[in-house]
Amino acid sequence: MKRLYPVLLVAGALLIQDLTVSVDAKKFTVSSRQTTLMAKIDRAQRTNELTLKEANDLRDKICDIQLKEDAMKEVNGGKLSYANITELEKDLNKVSNKLHKKQLSKRID
Repeated sequence: MKRLYPVLLVAGALLIQDLTVSVDAKKFTVSSRQTTLMAKIDRAQRTNELTLKEANDLRDKICDIQLKEDAMKEVNGGKLSYANITELEKDLNKVSNKLHKKQLSKRID
């Protein structure tokens, strides 16, 4: 039994290390999320999961978020505050959720 403890300890340490690496790898900036969402919208339109009108509506929302980000940066000397980032992330989450809902509703039909 005493021989098993070091093995378990090493395995646990490797597991924790692996988890921390995967968490760090998933950090997105606001601009990278916008780019990713635009690509998802384009792909959904190409695969007929979104109509042209739905895709354009989502693109307009992302453009509005970009304009909002630019205005926030202008006020804060070219940088975003933590409150600004949180607000923009919430807006991007709304667009992302809307995209997923529309994609799922097309799969059901």
